[in-house]
Amino acid sequence: MTDLTVLQDQLADQVYAAIQTASVTSERADQDRQYKVGISSLGWCSERTRRMLAGEDPDDTDMLAAWLGTAIGDAAERAVLDHAWPDAIIQPTVTMVLKGGEFAYTIPGHPDVILPTGIVVDFKTADGLMIAERTGMEERQKKFQRHGYALAAFEGGLFDDGVSLGDVLVGNCWIDRSGSEKRVVVRLEPYDPEVTRETLEWLEEVIYAYKHGEAGRKEPPREMCAKTCGFFATCRAYDTDVSGLLTDTDVLAAMDLYLEGQRMASDGRKMQEQAKAALREVEGFALLDGQRFSLRWTHVNESLTKPSVRRAHDKISLTRLP
Repeated sequence: MTDLTVLQDQLADQVYAAIQTASVTSERADQDRQYKVGISSLGWCSERTRRMLAGEDPDDTDMLAAWLGTAIGDAAERAVLDHAWPDAIIQPTVTMVLKGGEFAYTIPGHPDVILPTGIVVDFKTADGLMIAERTGMEERQKKFQRHGYALAAFEGGLFDDGVSLGDVLVGNCWIDRSGSEKRVVVRLEPYDPEVTRETLEWLEEVIYAYKHGEAGRKEPPREMCAKTCGFFATCRAYDTDVSGLLTDTDVLAAMDLYLEGQRMASDGRKMQEQAKAALREVEGFALLDGQRFSLRWTHVNESLTKPSVRRAHDKISLTRLP
């Protein structure tokens, strides 16, 4: 009989390998293998896009996070179609045409949800939603993506009669992939032709670098490249500018969020200490905001916890009841 531990490890390896294979054989991955630039690629990294145009092959990268994002997005799309927006158009094939100085660029894409009334929604996943709430609409790639989808959907006739491009709203819907936050975050903004102009300028700069054999700008944080990009080993692995000024929007938002959490924790401790003083020797039940809570005190004896002694103290317990 096969050792149970060995069998468990074999099954785990097979499941993980299946996830990786499913990710690299997806339509998006097939687009990358054909060195095509899609709407979702715009605005992320000039150098990565230049290498795709040049037909360079990236190294394999772990695709678990991308697979989870795709799986959650697919399930969310089915859910809103079945239970919220029955008229929604899910994952249509659209084409955006950007007219430059010399050429017109035809760029394909697959927006997550098109509402014919004039709304474009693209699903995103994140570990928690606070940073998405603060900076989600600012990230350039997501901005280029949602406005590009709107233009392509309008050019493809996917909106109701009478809906002009100026009427269209574009946005993202973030889902916490850990499931800890029992909500989603949606942010919308009007379609802006200025974003389309910025997208065209970005793309033409990449194409100029490609035509002249120059490196493109390496725009994401280096640490992000190391996690997600198969070109990292030949592009940024030996960069030495890793201790300079941090400017990435999400990084700065996360730092600000952490500092705010520190301040809130400090304020919270002060609030608890003041409340404990007012509740000394009080026990019983209470209704707070329509919910029942029990309040009691427990005396904890002195104990030896090497190398120190924990003093005797009274512990408060304020517990929500079912």
